Order: sequence, then C-alpha cells, then structure tokens
Amino acid sequence: NYDPMGSARYMGAGSALGPLGADISVLSTNPAGLGWMRKSEFMISGGLYINSINSTLTGNGNQLSETAVKFNLPNMGIVTSSRGGRGMETFNFAIGLNRLAEYHEEFFYQGFSDGSIVQRFEELANDTGLDNFEAGLAFDAEALIDDNGFFVSDFTNFPNASIDREEFVERRGKIDELSFGFAGNVRNKVLWGFSLGVPIMEYEERKNYREFDTNINVPIFNNLAYDQTLIASGTGINLKLGFIYRAHQALRLSMAIHTPTYYQIDETFETSMEYDYTFEDQNQFGSAQSPLGEFNYRLRTPWRFLGGVGTVFAKTGFLTGEIEYVNFGGNQFIFEGLNQIESELNQETDDNLTGAIRVRAGGEYAIDDFRLRAGLGLQQSAIEGDDTLYNTISLGAGIRKRGYFLDLAYRRSGNLTTYTPYLTADAPQSFVDNDIVRENFVL
Repeated sequence: NYDPMGSARYMGAGSALGPLGADISVLSTNPAGLGWMRKSEFMISGGLYINSINSTLTGNGNQLSETAVKFNLPNMGIVTSSRGGRGMETFNFAIGLNRLAEYHEEFFYQGFSDGSIVQRFEELANDTGLDNFEAGLAFDAEALIDDNGFFVSDFTNFPNASIDREEFVERRGKIDELSFGFAGNVRNKVLWGFSLGVPIMEYEERKNYREFDTNINVPIFNNLAYDQTLIASGTGINLKLGFIYRAHQALRLSMAIHTPTYYQIDETFETSMEYDYTFEDQNQFGSAQSPLGEFNYRLRTPWRFLGGVGTVFAKTGFLTGEIEYVNFGGNQFIFEGLNQIESELNQETDDNLTGAIRVRAGGEYAIDDFRLRAGLGLQQSAIEGDDTLYNTISLGAGIRKRGYFLDLAYRRSGNLTTYTPYLTADAPQSFVDNDIVRENFVL
C-alpha cells in the first residue's frame, strides 16, 4: 500500500500531480509529467514524520498513547531538459529517489482479557508438534508439559481465565524507490513517459509481550514474557508507463499503468520466552531462546492503474485530480520448494483482500511568486467486507523564482486498525483497537 511522499509541492497539492506533472515526484506515479519541465532542475527534500497511536485492549483495557518521530529524506533527484527533435518540444531524463512508504510506529496496550498465549502454543504442539520458535520454545521454557504424547499447560483447566497482559510493539522501516525516467513532449499536445523503478525495502519489528496473573485466577501460573524480533529487507523492480493529452489550452487528461513489482525479500527472525510459576510451594522459572531463523522468498505485487484530469487557470493556479485502482488480492508469494504453503497463503490473500480505489485531488493558487496549495485524498479499505474510507488532508506554500524555489508542505492522515497479539483455533483471543494518526512535514 504505497503512499508516495515526494516533494513539498507534490505533497501540498494532494499528491495529485499526475495530469500536470512538472515535478520529479511523478516518476513514481505518471512519468509523462516530466515532459512539461522546460529547464533542468535539482531538488532535495527533508522531512519530519510523526506517527501517533491510541491503543485500547478490548474487554478491560486502558487507552494508552505512543508516538514515533522520524526525520527522513522523502525526495531528491535531478532532471535534465533538452529540446527534442521531430516536433518534440522537450525530451527529458530524470533520476530520482522517492519515499513510497514509511513504517515507523510504536504502540503499547495494557489491561485484562480472557485466555493466554500459552493456549496458542498448546494448540500448535498438539496439532503440528514442537517447532523452534513457538510451541517448542514454550516446552523448553516449561510452559508446556508432555502428558503421554499430549501437551497440556497451566491453562488447560482454566481456558477462560482473565489475566493481566501488556505488549510494546515497535516497528521501523521504509520503502524508497530509485527511478530512472524518460519523457517527451510532442507539440505541447501529447506527452509520454516511462520510468524504471527499483524499490528498496527495509523493515524491523520488535514485540515484547507480557502476561501476569495479578488476581491469582490460574493456580501455578505467575507470569510470562515472550519476545519476537523480525528483520526483513528486499529489492524489487517495476516499470511505469504514462501519457498526458492536452485537450485544449486549460485541460489535461492523463493515464498511467504500473507493472507488478517483483521483490526478492530476505528475513531473519528469533523469539525468546521466560515462564514463572509456583509448583509445590516452590517458585520455578523456565527460559528458552530460539535459534536465528532465516527465510527468503519472492513477492509479486498487483498491477496499478491511474487516471486523472487537471485544469490550469492561466498564471493564477490549477486544480487537479487523480484516481488509482489496485487489486490487493492479486499479491502473489513465491516460495521455493514450499508449493502447498505458497498456494494456501496466496488463496488466503485472495480471499481476504480486495480491489480498492484511492482518489487524490489538489490545487494551487499563485500570487506573483508566492504559492498556496491544498489537497484531499480518500482511500477505500483493501480488506474484504470493510467499507471504511480513509481520508488525507494536505496544505502547502512556496516561493518560485527564476533560479530557485522553496516549498513547505504538511500532510495528515489516519485510520483505525485492529491488532491481534496472537491467533488461536479454539481458545479466547484478545484484540487491540489502534487509532492511528500520521503527520508529515516536508521542506
């Protein structure tokens, strides 16, 4: 789910510059817009990203807030503009780096709810056996007991016990896309462009999960700690093709197609567990550390289709709008030698994710060299059966002189998500409601 940041001009105008272009950020949306640029240009953008989350454990949890702050480099690049031959007004080449996604966030929840993560490990042990990272780890930490080949726990006879739990989740990462683009302007009527994109992904997730039997609802059990670390990195490749048609002096129509991105992703992961219990009036303590797991796979993302319309009001400003469609259910994982798991996961992806539309609109008003900008975005949820619409607002201002420009933009977006600390087949599960607000400042 990409949400390009781009330059401050691009962001301030609602990230909807596909039909109008004249900004290096369109390398990641509609590269035909590079054809409007008549001068060579270098730009660099610095940014501040703020992610705030209010988390509430359903049942008996308090609302708790966490904020992650990150300085970033959402956009930089260079465009060389030259006079084209055979009726082409311009023939431009660009190299740019755009931030497509930002993963920095932190949240923390705490409260009482029914069940325990040990019940997940118990189910796994009796269904698929002892693995190195969950069920086997719990057995080594003395949270599971082998009873003649059947695994039981302190929660077997108390499946609905209410216990105190908390978790701190920290995520870091990004996707930056390095793009190489060409664009041409044919008699100021038809503009074409294409770009080769190389997205570079980094992701890190750390989870510190805790349970406490504060009210002594489960004999023997006292508390546990279960920690998880996942680090992923990957590189992909894609192609974007775009066109803009100038219907008359003030009206521009655009379309763009993005091929699937083919990612190669490498992951490392590990878990650890500590289990504290009382047996025969003696305090007992078990602990275990998993080995370092490694896995690599390929991911093919869906096609993306964009269309837009823009109008220019002489030298006083513009209005622009763009619509994007992605079938998120079309994501395909490719696992070497694990065909059955690959097929099951891809079917699950297709069943749970669906096509979604994102609409972006924005405008600019010019007063001599000064610019004022604003934008609005709406996006459908990509989850099957979820009719939620998520909105984005943006504001911007800038100064444009003959040899330089300076722009500032602010963007705010938000959404509601449900986080599940762990999954079980029969035992109670806990759910955490996260109210997320993302803010971006770009200069």
